[in-house]
Amino acid sequence: MKNKAGLIYISWMIAVSALILFIFSSLRHELYQSTALDLAAFDQWIYLASQGLPPISSFFGFHMIGDHAAFILYLIVPLYKIYPDVHWLFAVQAIALTIGCVPVYALSLQAGLSINYARAISISYLLYPSLFNINFFTDFRPEAIAVPALLWAMWAGISHRTWQLIIAIVLVLSCKDILSLTVIAFGVWLWFSQHRRMYGIGCIVIGVVWYLMTVGYLVPMLRGGQAGGVVFYSSLGDSPKQIIWNIITNPSLILGKFFASETLFYYLLLLLPVIIGLHWRHIMTIIPALPMFLLNILSDYSPQRDLINHYSLTIFPFLIVWLLRSIWQYQQDKKRGWLKPRFLIVWAIIAFLVLAKYEFFITRYLSSLSNLNSLHTAVSLVQTKGSVLTTSRIAPHLSQRQIINLINIERKPDDISNGSVEYVLLDVRTKNRRNKLEFNPELPNQLKNNQAFKLVYQQDDVYLFKKQ
Repeated sequence: MKNKAGLIYISWMIAVSALILFIFSSLRHELYQSTALDLAAFDQWIYLASQGLPPISSFFGFHMIGDHAAFILYLIVPLYKIYPDVHWLFAVQAIALTIGCVPVYALSLQAGLSINYARAISISYLLYPSLFNINFFTDFRPEAIAVPALLWAMWAGISHRTWQLIIAIVLVLSCKDILSLTVIAFGVWLWFSQHRRMYGIGCIVIGVVWYLMTVGYLVPMLRGGQAGGVVFYSSLGDSPKQIIWNIITNPSLILGKFFASETLFYYLLLLLPVIIGLHWRHIMTIIPALPMFLLNILSDYSPQRDLINHYSLTIFPFLIVWLLRSIWQYQQDKKRGWLKPRFLIVWAIIAFLVLAKYEFFITRYLSSLSNLNSLHTAVSLVQTKGSVLTTSRIAPHLSQRQIINLINIERKPDDISNGSVEYVLLDVRTKNRRNKLEFNPELPNQLKNNQAFKLVYQQDDVYLFKKQ
């Protein structure tokens, strides 16, 4: 009965948390703060696939699978067949992230903790700042689905649930090519830490094979010869092979990065939400997180070392598992008796209030309020599936078409009129994060004087042109 009551409690937690995450993502989108190269690209890919059209992004120019071999996107296609709407992506991500507390709860009980501790750690998982931040700040990421799958794989591997382990690993690999490294490290953990030799070898083999197939062949083939994400490691090499070789042969290239002030602060950010209960004896639990952790440290791209972007998405779940195993260890050693479930929840709430970026809605996302109604009106006047040229913030609202491209400062009226653009939608009032317009501010007046285009709508610095 107690276990049943615990599951009912967890179900309510999932429902409430998923609803909160969905509302925040939807609100950001409604405020025109989504970004084209994230949300709009995924929306376009999945929409085209649902319509039986080649899922080739006009933003990137390559096939949907070229985006890190994210085969999991095909499982979302049927939802777009029911009704094509970008909110499906928000819902899928919110449910995937929150449902991760189910395997966390199961892992807690599996480790020998009481139901009260299992509940508290599940709440700590849901309140981990990265989960909230990543959900709305990076719009949508397929690897969000890998979070509960990885936790499920941990539980299945320890419990000798072979088929559940296989399904979970397949889900993880289908989310992103680079997660093959996580699966390899997970296999090492199963083999040497959990003494599940055959499971460990199986994960290592499938991880290596998947890495060679996707990172080594499939993705470069679809992207014109370059693996995804390599640009973030240009200081180490121009290809995955060269990067790995330089790391092995010239360790001095990377040693300094481990102790840089920015990296040390990243360590603190990751550990702070759970540091109150960690025990050094169970540090091996984070072995599966090491590949993504090392990639974030070695990257030239500093946003990989924060709790805002998606790069820590497959790291923090293993910190939660480290926490729950540590609490069990303290109970065995009869230490930290004050570390009660209530205290864990209070600490999680404090960490959330300090590190979660809910204030972005005030400090960043209200910039479009002054002409929000005009933006909605202009978007509603785009009544065909013809090609559109617009800004990065408007693009996610018009991405369900074969051709949609982003304006830039170099585009001139003659270039636009000579192309196949049917609509041009511009917002002169809203600037990017560098406080600059994405186009020449004189472009609207120039298009007004261009006979190839007709001004369909103008209000509050929002301009919609249609080709004659």
